Amino acid sequence: MSFKDIGLKIQLAREEKGLSQEQLAKVMGCSQSALSNYEKGKRRLYLSQLELLAQILDKPLEYFVESMSLKKSANNVSNNEFRLKITNAIESLDEQQLLKVMEYINFLQWREKRGR
Repeated sequence: MSFKDIGLKIQLAREEKGLSQEQLAKVMGCSQSALSNYEKGKRRLYLSQLELLAQILDKPLEYFVESMSLKKSANNVSNNEFRLKITNAIESLDEQQLLKVMEYINFLQWREKRGR
């Protein structure tokens, strides 16, 4: 599990909770730029900070440290929850929005093949 993976999970949980970086940083007692660096994986988190985040964002500590790899078994609750959120979000989109999502997925796959 990399700092970048943990950061992405922090960002997802924060957005799910409806908090801005500034709001979450204030509750945590850190600066918005520090939180931004946590989310980007540029700054390391201590266990006490991760425990505080888990409490604030109503997530178990394991949520942040489990691997995000979709190659893990189907029993990985975190991945199943993530897929369910994506599926639920997609169901509410109209045809034009679905086309944009597909274009973005194609772009991400293309970029991944190029090694970025």
